[in-house]
Amino acid sequence: APGYLAWGQATEPCNGHTELCDRAYNNVSYACTHNSYSYPPPEDLLVLNQRRTIAQQLDDGVRALMLDVVRPVVSSDANGGIISKVLSWITGKPSDTAAKDPLDSVHLCHGSCALIDKGKLSDSLGTIREFLEANPREVVTLIIENVSGFAAQDLRPSFEAARIDTYAYVPEFSPTPVHNGYPWPTLAQLIAKNQRLVVFIDDNADPSQVPYILPQWEYVVEIPYANIAPVKQFTCNQDRPRDGVPRDLLVMNHFAYNRVSVGTKNIDTPLLVSQVKSNGYNELASLSAHRETCRAVWADRILNF
Repeated sequence: APGYLAWGQATEPCNGHTELCDRAYNNVSYACTHNSYSYPPPEDLLVLNQRRTIAQQLDDGVRALMLDVVRPVVSSDANGGIISKVLSWITGKPSDTAAKDPLDSVHLCHGSCALIDKGKLSDSLGTIREFLEANPREVVTLIIENVSGFAAQDLRPSFEAARIDTYAYVPEFSPTPVHNGYPWPTLAQLIAKNQRLVVFIDDNADPSQVPYILPQWEYVVEIPYANIAPVKQFTCNQDRPRDGVPRDLLVMNHFAYNRVSVGTKNIDTPLLVSQVKSNGYNELASLSAHRETCRAVWADRILNF
C-alpha cells in the first residue's frame, strides 16, 4: 500500500505520526475546539470561545471542530441595535423571517445569529476542504450541534457547494441496539480511501438520505459541558446520552463558563482570556488532572476529542 514498507511499517505519517496509521479511528485522540467558529472579529464579545480562525486552528494541530448550525434571520432592525441583539440571543426567539436560500439559510452562530454570525456553513466547509487538499495525510472530524433543527437534507447543499462531501466518511456498518463495538477503519484506511472527514450531528441525522452525516449519540458520548467557573475539579461521568451505555467515542469537555441568571433563565458565556489564564484551565497541569479523573471513570479508554 502507498506509504508502507513491504513488511507493513508505515513510512508516511497519519495525523502527524506514523504510529497512528494502524490505529482504528476510535483509538486516537484528536485535539478539539469548542465553538470553533466563535472567534474575532468582532472583538470582545461575550460569546467568543476562540481567538484564532478555523484555518489557524487546523494549522495549529486541531483535528476536531465543534460547529453550531443556525438558521439566520433577515433583520428588520436597520440600526442593528445591541439591545435587540442581546434580547434575541437571550430569548432565542427572533421574530424576523428566516433566510430562504439553501446555502444562506445555514450559518454558524452561537445560539442565535443576532450577536455573532460567522457566515455560511459552506464557507467554513470550504476552508476545511482547502486544508484537506493541502494535507492529504490528515483526518478531520466535525461535531455539529443542530441548533435550528435542520433536516439532514438541508445541510447537504452546504457540503456539496464546498466540494467537501467527496471527502466525507461513509461507514460500512449501520447502527445497532448495542451502540458500540463498531469496526472503525484505521487512519491509514481512511487516508487510502480519501474519506478523511468524519461528520457527526447531534440531532436529525438521516443516513438513508445523507449517509455521511452520522448520528452523534449512536457513536459518541460526552462528559459534562456546563462547567461553571470557578471549577475546582472537572468531572468525567457520562452526561450525554444519559443511558449509561458507553459508545465507541468519547468527548472530554474541558472548558468553563461564566453564568448570569436573569429571572429563571441562565445565561452562560465563555470565560475571558484573563480568567482562563488566572485559573490555569488551559495549562498542562489542569488537563492532566482531568485526564486522571477520567481514567478513574473510564479506565484505559482513549479520550478521543
